[in-house]
Amino acid sequence: MTTLRLWAARHGRSHDRVRHWRADPEFPGHVGELPPRGRHGGGIGEQYFDEAALDAWLANQQDLTPPERIDPSAVRIDSDERITLGRFAGLIGKARGTVTQHRDRPDFPDSGTDGLYRAGDLLNYWNTRPGRRSKAGKGGLRSPRSSKSAARLSALLRG
Repeated sequence: MTTLRLWAARHGRSHDRVRHWRADPEFPGHVGELPPRGRHGGGIGEQYFDEAALDAWLANQQDLTPPERIDPSAVRIDSDERITLGRFAGLIGKARGTVTQHRDRPDFPDSGTDGLYRAGDLLNYWNTRPGRRSKAGKGGLRSPRSSKSAARLSALLRG
């Protein structure tokens, strides 16, 4: 059993994107609901789902397959070379804005004092970045809220 928030993080998807997928009539239905978290017990609790059913549904969605990862040897640049984001975008065949929009994210590599980035760090980030269709790095992304959901789900299933 899992919540959509936890399942989304494990698969490198955003919770909002997964909620959007629920409009698909073949998307698995929830099997239960966690107790409400409202201050006074109001509201509805987070729903939980059969993880195997969610995984099976995702495996059958060919249009949701993550994009191929960029092979470092295909870029033909030394991983220690210092480059601009614009040059990196050109190397991977993306628009400059597509790359630069990520720089404010907490896991984006830091630039050096020269304003340049290590090519290997950028490539690693690009291949493991979270998003609508990309896989997250090992362990997935987990917000504090999803960690609380995991604890609540675990407690509910134990008792």
